[in-house]
Amino acid sequence: MGKPRVFVDSSVIVAALLSSSGGSYYLLTLLRDQFEFVTNQYVLLELEELLQGKFYKHIDMQNKLFLLLGVAHIKVQAFPSRKEINKLGKIISKKDAPILAGALAESALLVTLDNEFLTAKVSGYALKHGLKIVKPKDLIEQRRW
Repeated sequence: MGKPRVFVDSSVIVAALLSSSGGSYYLLTLLRDQFEFVTNQYVLLELEELLQGKFYKHIDMQNKLFLLLGVAHIKVQAFPSRKEINKLGKIISKKDAPILAGALAESALLVTLDNEFLTAKVSGYALKHGLKIVKPKDLIEQRRW
Protein backbone atom coordinates (compact mmCIF):
# COMPACT_ATOMS: atom_id res chain seq x y z
CA MET A 1 0.00 0.00 0.00
CA GLY A 2 1.29 3.47 -0.89
CA LYS A 3 1.78 6.42 1.39
CA PRO A 4 -1.27 8.54 2.21
CA ARG A 5 -1.53 11.56 -0.08
CA VAL A 6 -1.81 14.74 1.98
CA PHE A 7 -2.74 18.13 0.53
CA VAL A 8 -0.85 20.88 2.37
CA ASP A 9 -2.56 24.24 2.88
CA SER A 10 -0.57 27.49 2.86
CA SER A 11 -1.21 27.99 6.59
CA VAL A 12 0.83 24.87 7.38
CA ILE A 13 3.68 25.92 5.11
CA VAL A 14 3.78 29.41 6.65
CA ALA A 15 3.79 27.95 10.17
CA ALA A 16 6.67 25.66 9.20
CA LEU A 17 8.60 28.63 7.78
CA LEU A 18 8.12 30.65 10.96
CA SER A 19 8.98 27.94 13.49
CA SER A 20 11.33 25.01 13.15
CA SER A 21 10.10 23.70 16.50
CA GLY A 22 6.37 23.53 15.71
CA GLY A 23 4.14 20.72 14.55
CA SER A 24 3.90 21.94 10.95
CA TYR A 25 7.67 21.87 10.53
CA TYR A 26 7.90 18.49 12.25
CA LEU A 27 5.24 17.04 9.97
CA LEU A 28 6.75 18.38 6.74
CA THR A 29 10.35 17.48 7.53
CA LEU A 30 10.65 14.62 9.99
CA LEU A 31 7.54 12.72 8.87
CA ARG A 32 7.98 13.40 5.15
CA ASP A 33 8.77 9.77 4.36
CA GLN A 34 5.42 8.63 5.78
CA PHE A 35 3.30 10.77 3.45
CA GLU A 36 3.09 11.98 -0.12
CA PHE A 37 2.65 15.74 0.22
CA VAL A 38 0.94 17.76 -2.51
CA THR A 39 -0.29 21.31 -2.91
CA ASN A 40 -1.38 23.34 -5.92
CA GLN A 41 -0.36 26.43 -7.82
CA TYR A 42 -3.02 28.48 -6.06
CA VAL A 43 -1.35 27.80 -2.70
CA LEU A 44 2.01 28.85 -4.15
CA LEU A 45 0.41 32.09 -5.38
CA GLU A 46 -0.97 32.72 -1.89
CA LEU A 47 2.47 32.14 -0.42
CA GLU A 48 4.13 34.44 -2.94
CA GLU A 49 1.65 37.23 -2.17
CA LEU A 50 2.20 36.76 1.55
CA LEU A 51 5.98 36.84 1.21
CA GLN A 52 5.85 39.98 -0.94
CA GLY A 53 3.34 41.62 1.38
CA LYS A 54 3.53 40.80 5.06
CA PHE A 55 7.08 39.42 4.96
CA TYR A 56 8.63 41.70 2.33
CA LYS A 57 11.45 42.69 4.72
CA HIS A 58 12.39 39.05 5.29
CA ILE A 59 14.34 38.41 2.10
CA ASP A 60 15.41 34.96 3.25
CA MET A 61 11.82 33.72 3.56
CA GLN A 62 11.48 32.94 -0.14
CA ASN A 63 14.68 30.88 -0.03
CA LYS A 64 13.36 29.06 3.04
CA LEU A 65 10.11 28.38 1.19
CA PHE A 66 11.87 26.76 -1.76
CA LEU A 67 14.10 24.78 0.58
CA LEU A 68 11.08 23.55 2.57
CA LEU A 69 9.19 22.55 -0.58
CA GLY A 70 12.21 20.51 -1.63
CA VAL A 71 12.97 18.96 1.75
CA ALA A 72 9.32 17.96 2.27
CA HIS A 73 9.08 16.65 -1.32
CA ILE A 74 5.87 18.63 -1.86
CA LYS A 75 4.50 18.03 -5.36
CA VAL A 76 2.64 20.89 -7.02
CA GLN A 77 -0.63 20.32 -8.89
CA ALA A 78 -2.11 22.64 -11.50
CA PHE A 79 -4.85 25.14 -10.70
CA PRO A 80 -8.24 23.51 -10.18
CA SER A 81 -10.86 24.15 -12.86
CA ARG A 82 -12.98 27.30 -12.67
CA LYS A 83 -16.08 25.09 -12.67
CA GLU A 84 -14.90 23.17 -9.59
CA ILE A 85 -13.90 26.38 -7.78
CA ASN A 86 -17.32 27.94 -8.45
CA LYS A 87 -19.10 24.80 -7.25
CA LEU A 88 -17.12 24.73 -4.00
CA GLY A 89 -17.63 28.48 -3.51
CA LYS A 90 -21.06 27.48 -2.17
CA ILE A 91 -19.44 25.33 0.53
CA ILE A 92 -16.49 27.52 1.55
CA SER A 93 -15.28 31.08 0.87
CA LYS A 94 -14.18 31.76 -2.70
CA LYS A 95 -10.60 32.37 -1.56
CA ASP A 96 -10.42 28.90 -0.01
CA ALA A 97 -12.38 27.06 -2.72
CA PRO A 98 -9.26 26.40 -4.88
CA ILE A 99 -7.57 24.76 -1.90
CA LEU A 100 -10.53 22.52 -1.17
CA ALA A 101 -10.82 21.69 -4.88
CA GLY A 102 -7.15 20.72 -5.03
CA ALA A 103 -7.44 18.53 -1.96
CA LEU A 104 -10.60 16.81 -3.20
CA ALA A 105 -9.00 16.07 -6.56
CA GLU A 106 -6.48 13.46 -5.47
CA SER A 107 -5.83 13.50 -1.72
CA ALA A 108 -7.02 11.45 1.23
CA LEU A 109 -6.20 14.20 3.73
CA LEU A 110 -6.06 17.99 3.85
CA VAL A 111 -3.78 19.37 6.54
CA THR A 112 -4.53 22.96 7.55
CA LEU A 113 -4.47 25.45 10.40
CA ASP A 114 -7.37 27.42 8.88
CA ASN A 115 -10.48 26.86 11.00
CA GLU A 116 -12.79 27.62 8.07
CA PHE A 117 -11.95 24.17 6.70
CA LEU A 118 -12.80 22.57 10.04
CA THR A 119 -16.43 23.73 10.21
CA ALA A 120 -19.11 21.03 10.19
CA LYS A 121 -20.33 22.15 6.76
CA VAL A 122 -16.94 21.96 5.05
CA SER A 123 -15.54 18.92 6.84
CA GLY A 124 -18.85 17.07 6.35
CA TYR A 125 -18.82 17.80 2.62
CA ALA A 126 -15.20 16.72 2.38
CA LEU A 127 -15.84 13.46 4.24
CA LYS A 128 -18.72 12.62 1.88
CA HIS A 129 -16.21 12.95 -0.96
CA GLY A 130 -13.46 10.87 0.66
CA LEU A 131 -11.35 13.67 2.16
CA LYS A 132 -10.52 14.03 5.84
CA ILE A 133 -9.49 17.49 7.06
CA VAL A 134 -7.05 17.65 9.97
CA LYS A 135 -4.63 19.94 11.77
CA PRO A 136 -0.92 19.05 11.79
CA LYS A 137 -1.12 18.05 15.46
CA ASP A 138 -3.89 15.54 14.73
CA LEU A 139 -1.98 13.98 11.87
CA ILE A 140 1.19 13.71 13.97
CA GLU A 141 -0.71 12.07 16.83
CA GLN A 142 -2.28 9.55 14.43
CA ARG A 143 1.18 8.53 13.21
CA ARG A 144 2.71 8.01 16.67
CA TRP A 145 3.42 4.41 17.63
